[in-house]
Amino acid sequence: MSDQLAIRRATREDLEDLQQLYIEAARWIRLSKGIRQWKEEAFTLTYIEQFVSEQDVFVAHAGDRLAGCFSIQWQYEEIWGEQFHQDAGYIHRLAVSRETKGQGLGKKMLVWAEDYIRKQGKHWIRLDCMADNPELNAYYISLGMIYRGRFNGRGWSANLYEREIMK
Repeated sequence: MSDQLAIRRATREDLEDLQQLYIEAARWIRLSKGIRQWKEEAFTLTYIEQFVSEQDVFVAHAGDRLAGCFSIQWQYEEIWGEQFHQDAGYIHRLAVSRETKGQGLGKKMLVWAEDYIRKQGKHWIRLDCMADNPELNAYYISLGMIYRGRFNGRGWSANLYEREIMK
C-alpha cells in the first residue's frame, strides 16, 4: 500500500466503495467493541447516494484502494445546540479501512480537513464521537481535540470535540 494519501471530493463512481467501507466499519465496531455506533443496514446505496449529493463528502485513496472517507458540514447541528457557531467545519462519518489500520490515515485525513476548513475562512474544526467508545475518544484527545460536552440522543450519546485551526 502506498504511503501517499490522495484526498478528493466523492463522486457517483465512489458510491459502492463508500457503502462497503461504512458497512465494514459498522460491523467491526459492533463485533470488536460491542458498540452499535452505526447500523450496517442503514448504509444502503440510496443513503450513500443522498449523503454524497447533499454533503461535502471526501474520499481518501492509498494507492488504488479506498482507505477512508469523511464529510464536512457547515450548517446548524442539533447536537452542538447553543455551542454551534458558523466559524467551524464539522467532521462527520470519518471512517478508515481496516486494511490500513495503524498507518495514521485518520490523522492525515483530519489534517487535510483542517486545511480545507481553513481555506473556507473558518477557524475551528469540530467533530463528535460516540461517547461509549473510549479508545476513539482518547484518540481524538491525543490529536489535540478539546472536549466540549456531551449530547444525549435517543439511545446514543456523543462527545463533542473541537480544536482551533492554526494560521
